Amino acid sequence: MSLVLFEICDHVAVLTLNNPQKRNMLTLEVCKKICAYVAQAENDDSVKALIITGNGSSFCAGGQLTDINPDEETLAGIYSGFLSIAQCQIPTVAAVNGPAVGAGFNMAVGCDVRVVSKNALFEPRFFGLGLHPGGGSTWMTRQLACWDTAAGLLLFAQSISGELAVEKGLAWKCVDDCDLLDEAIALTDNIREVPKAILLRTKQTLRAADMSKNHNDIVAFETKQQLWSIEQPFARDAISNMIKKISSHP
Repeated sequence: MSLVLFEICDHVAVLTLNNPQKRNMLTLEVCKKICAYVAQAENDDSVKALIITGNGSSFCAGGQLTDINPDEETLAGIYSGFLSIAQCQIPTVAAVNGPAVGAGFNMAVGCDVRVVSKNALFEPRFFGLGLHPGGGSTWMTRQLACWDTAAGLLLFAQSISGELAVEKGLAWKCVDDCDLLDEAIALTDNIREVPKAILLRTKQTLRAADMSKNHNDIVAFETKQQLWSIEQPFARDAISNMIKKISSHP
């Protein structure tokens, strides 16, 4: 049995953690497979988005406890799986079907968007193991959520359900478990025909547009990128078609 499943269909790659008996924990072997599949999705010109989900009742139970040792190399191996997703160049969606614990929490918040089931649970649980949050957990959570939410999760060791995650701004949409993957795939409908280069550049701009930059900095950055896009055939055709459409409906 493969511990990680991967398939590409209609411009969307789906990566499924496939060890439900052990709640899809991130072993070093699993992390290597994740890194390889993320790279495959990035390098495939046909793939416009990557969806991450788990098989069974859990999204991901985090790192394998026996792999947690006090050395940077081991931690880097545990981090590598979710960091490859967090640093992925193409748009990413976490389809969170159950508990996302520890490193699994990091994997979920490292995605660009989260679609969650009513069984989803965001559960950092670092303190339960006597651990300081790691892998950029504090930064990723603060990028998504207000101070109260980030502090509640990481400083007060609280858990957040799928429905509450949407209320707190941590997730895009909460759906029934049976609809989860379909909803995650549907989220990509509007970008499947968009050239991959535009998606990559837009994601780079979103990453640059954090609170350390002022408005004028980002206007200048976006202007450069938008001028590039205007010169591309996709934009020329889309603009021309829209002009024709508007002209035919006075």
